[in-house]
Amino acid sequence: MPDTGERMIPAGKDEVSVVFARHRFAYEYALEFASGKTVIDIGCGTGYGCSLLARKAKRVVGLDYDAGALEYCRTNYPGPNIEYRQGEAAVLEIGEMFDVAIVFQVIEHLADPADFLSRLKKIVKPGGTILITTPNSRTGSSGVADNPFHVSEMNHAEFSNLIGRSFRDFKILGIGYASKSRLRAFILRSPLYAVGKLLKRRSKLKKLATGAMGMTEYRILEGVGSKEGIDLLAVCKND
Repeated sequence: MPDTGERMIPAGKDEVSVVFARHRFAYEYALEFASGKTVIDIGCGTGYGCSLLARKAKRVVGLDYDAGALEYCRTNYPGPNIEYRQGEAAVLEIGEMFDVAIVFQVIEHLADPADFLSRLKKIVKPGGTILITTPNSRTGSSGVADNPFHVSEMNHAEFSNLIGRSFRDFKILGIGYASKSRLRAFILRSPLYAVGKLLKRRSKLKKLATGAMGMTEYRILEGVGSKEGIDLLAVCKND
């Protein structure tokens, strides 16, 4: 599958991808909610998340609008308890309800996130769990997104307000680096970071640098600390 930047291509053997490591971490966190449950992964992309969830879930449905992405999913991440379906996240015409809904790195692609959430609630059972991640935009909706596929990026306050209008029982967490690093803090502020992003995934220099700076290890940030997350994570109970 061509890497257009719209979908996360999993890192292969002897490859390193900082962004993939962060996205995978979110799915690993979601495993505790998926155990023994029926789960829908909306915007499943390349299917690696569905494969992870299926290790503990009773059943996983991966939804994506792109036929090519779904073919990649079925080829690379099949499973006896995984089903991939074609469908629009903005519409969510599913025809059944699930215990858990996963919506990772999707809501920023949608022009009307509030309408999406109202539709999402209708396909999750009462008392079920909805987990949503999105990039933590420092500028919020007033800024210009680095990713051309993002039309609704939000900062912490905007995301919290959006979730709070749809759910009474929720918490906003952050996903951040597992440890502090002065070297990483310096590099992220310097032009060297932009140069490093251009390095191939198999680059030995990239592997050494990311390892030295701890850029592929993450943790959950709570409370005020969540505002410093690279990604924001909403954990919601469906009303």
